[in-house]
Amino acid sequence: MKQKKPMNFNPFILIFSVVIVAWIATFLITPGTLVDGVYTALPRNTLNFNSVFDLFRSIPMGIKDTSNLVILVLMIGGALEIYKATGAIDSGVTTLVRKFGSGSRTVLLIVLMVIFSALGGFLGWIETLIPFAPLVVAVVLAMGYDGIVALAMLVVGLMGGFVTGPTNLYTVGVCNGILQNMGLLTGDNVFVGVGYRTVLWCIMTTIGIVYTVLYANRVVKDPTKSLTYGTDVSDLMLDTSKEVKMTGAHIIVLLSILGAMVMSVIGFQFGYGGVKWGIDDVSAIFFASALLSGLVSKMNPNDMVNSFLKGAGGSISGAMVIGFARAVFWIMNRANVNATIVYNAVQLLEGLSPLLAGIGIILLVSLINGLIPSGSAKGALLSPIIIPIALELGLTDQTAVLCYQFGDGITNMFWFSYGTLMIFMNYARVTVPKWYKFFVPLMIIYFIFGFVSVGVAISIGF
Repeated sequence: MKQKKPMNFNPFILIFSVVIVAWIATFLITPGTLVDGVYTALPRNTLNFNSVFDLFRSIPMGIKDTSNLVILVLMIGGALEIYKATGAIDSGVTTLVRKFGSGSRTVLLIVLMVIFSALGGFLGWIETLIPFAPLVVAVVLAMGYDGIVALAMLVVGLMGGFVTGPTNLYTVGVCNGILQNMGLLTGDNVFVGVGYRTVLWCIMTTIGIVYTVLYANRVVKDPTKSLTYGTDVSDLMLDTSKEVKMTGAHIIVLLSILGAMVMSVIGFQFGYGGVKWGIDDVSAIFFASALLSGLVSKMNPNDMVNSFLKGAGGSISGAMVIGFARAVFWIMNRANVNATIVYNAVQLLEGLSPLLAGIGIILLVSLINGLIPSGSAKGALLSPIIIPIALELGLTDQTAVLCYQFGDGITNMFWFSYGTLMIFMNYARVTVPKWYKFFVPLMIIYFIFGFVSVGVAISIGF
């Protein structure tokens, strides 16, 4: 009997299926607005040409709304191809792998995950680190691990740190800023409760590292145990067995890449001449870095252009998936049903004990996160309605914010409506089912940790 092959759905099929479900829901759910916690119902959406056409309009509009990220992915893809053509990437990764060797690669894995967790937790960076993703994948594969480990480095590292981020501007900062505007939080500091959040960040980071390292070591011992065993990643692999010579041009190219990264960090955090950088500026600095790399490597101008176009062309899938994922939010927001979903969901918390209310907030925010992936946008919408109810149910304002952090952050690593997760998966050549097989057990552990952390927060009056 012929064995049936397991079906691996293309992420675009999964996302567009969700778009269709969201579009149907816009005719079944009563629209409404939610301003400063006050909900107002609107007339029900009617079936007409424009509302039907919104199903197809949502894709280009989703791409338009995320155009800065789409451009970033294309520009980084083009830049990386120029870097590769210079030979600097091969020589740099080979030197790094030989420096650490097989005996200390676990140390390198742990160090990189801690760094990424710190960037996600203290700076709130996720999208900003997209340019580093292809390089991370190349390094992890060269170390003898698989695409799952490379993806975990990015997702569990960055997004895991983001969950309990002590100074995460996009969750703690936004929510506490709203509390200040509501008069529920005094003072200018939006990062109150740093001590307890730092303890949670350390534990969360440790859990992610241990889980990932256990899997990584299992794969190294027996490659057939890899969840992506048989997946063709030959074009992502670098042959570190060859003898390579690090030339002066290679060093300049690698310094150029490092310089672009450092300038991006400074630009986002502090800015230049009073002007803070955004995603478009990161695209620009890597484009400039790629041109400089090609020039110092004495590449022919035509070869530089062809390499850039080849790299950008290979990144189209990852770029487009961002827009498709955004389409879910666009179509729900266009029909004004997001507010209705949020308002009615929060009402389910009424009458619960403090601990159950905290767990309820985590679960509700986790579900809503599939529709509104943006932590800051969701915080602005939810905080004015969740915080007052949480206070009535016996939670402190900071415990409520902590619940929001867990609800928003954990499922960032799960929902395929989150474009950045799909980009990372695309770079690592990991399908949604295979990622879920790896991550869902860890997600359950994270949720249990979140529930316990909220229980402790309630008991100490956090």
